[in-house]
Amino acid sequence: MQNQACHCPSLCLTICPAAIYGNFSMPASDFSPNLLFVDDDEAILQLLVSAAKSRGWRPVTAGSGSAACLQLNPEIKAVVLDYGLADGDGIQVLERLRKIDPDVPVVILTGCNEAEVAVRALRAGADDYLTKPFELERLFGVIQEACRARRQSSSVEGGRGGGVVPRSAGVLEHARSQSMRGMYQQMKKAAQLDVTLLLTGESGTGKTFVAREIHRLSQRAGEPFIPVSCPALPRELLESELFGHERGAFTGATTLREGRFEQASKGTIFLDEIGDLPGELQPKLLTVLQDQEFFRVGGNRMLRTDARIIAATNTDLRERAAQGSFREDLYYRLNVLELRLPPLRERLEDLPDLINSILERIALKRAKPLWTITAAAVKILKSQSWPGNIRQLENVLERATAFADSTQLDEEDVVPMLDGLGQKPAELRLSAGRSLDAVARQAFFEAYQRNGNNKARTARELGIAERTVYNLLAKYAVD
Repeated sequence: MQNQACHCPSLCLTICPAAIYGNFSMPASDFSPNLLFVDDDEAILQLLVSAAKSRGWRPVTAGSGSAACLQLNPEIKAVVLDYGLADGDGIQVLERLRKIDPDVPVVILTGCNEAEVAVRALRAGADDYLTKPFELERLFGVIQEACRARRQSSSVEGGRGGGVVPRSAGVLEHARSQSMRGMYQQMKKAAQLDVTLLLTGESGTGKTFVAREIHRLSQRAGEPFIPVSCPALPRELLESELFGHERGAFTGATTLREGRFEQASKGTIFLDEIGDLPGELQPKLLTVLQDQEFFRVGGNRMLRTDARIIAATNTDLRERAAQGSFREDLYYRLNVLELRLPPLRERLEDLPDLINSILERIALKRAKPLWTITAAAVKILKSQSWPGNIRQLENVLERATAFADSTQLDEEDVVPMLDGLGQKPAELRLSAGRSLDAVARQAFFEAYQRNGNNKARTARELGIAERTVYNLLAKYAVD
């Protein structure tokens, strides 16, 4: 990507685990593209396309603003637009796209951590923007949120009670497992108490979805819900992301920028993977929790926020506090109320309803007829241990529906997608003709799957830095 005006670092991608299993080519005659990537870097486009296909999107690419305008059509559900293009900056291209389709969601990618760029993008009609480096998981979460916000904008503006109830919420409300029924009752009570809340559970158990549900059921439902992924940004950018910065606070800070706590004021801020919050930022968050006060980066004026804080973690924060890697006083401030989300293996009674909900969501996203699934296929899915939980189930169903010959999934559709799930890691052998790098690759992926595709836990097991996990995912996915 060329961010010529900003001279900023290149994009650092984290490859989706699904990309490990291969790219999914869908014939153009069967599926019309519904996601447009605009970038003049062919390598980046290939990575984005691979990640999009693995999530069930049907991507198409454009290498320039002019090509993007030609590609935009009513079938395109969202646009991801790089800020630095050879034939004009992303804002100019965005203005041209808006003349063609005023309602299509557009997400701007920029290598500059500058408030001026963000303000220009939002004023020109961008739905959101991301500053590099970022995780692919975060990018596709932003895309989904932009699409959802466009669909529900009129009801959200109507205030509390006006929003559309997600159909997935019925899986919680009418859960068959005792653990989820109990969790749902606690969730409804917690929504009305308006106190700081800590969601715990393994990676992929649905903590982000539950946080959104709590916000929707709360007295703050008509106010913003602002999610922040703590490990997605380096410390310097994360501090600015959370608390904002003043003009001149650092190189490139040409204008004032509001942080997420200001944007979420009177609403809800969701701090995902709070256990990865850098130690330098923990005292600042503690001050916000205690006094609802903070300073922008480079600022000397005390600001206040009335945002409700919901935090989530897949690690044992109590143990981390005992070890000294997480502040004990911060832990107790966050853990006013704790909701534990059970792993999928403890609530297999809910699997049929979860499968139907996911299949319905896939069909809506792809604008295709609803898939059904046979009892035999469900029985096979129930026999798995699901270390990656609901996220892993979604991944399996996304791939199964991509390759299925009919709208009814059977055993032969799901079995090939289950290779390695819940199994003990195979013995590694350095056989003749097999390189050491191939063995290392196998060991890495088995550890990654064993830890439910959780980067932090994989890093701890292998004794490497979490950033190294990101780099290995990127390296091995493009080899």
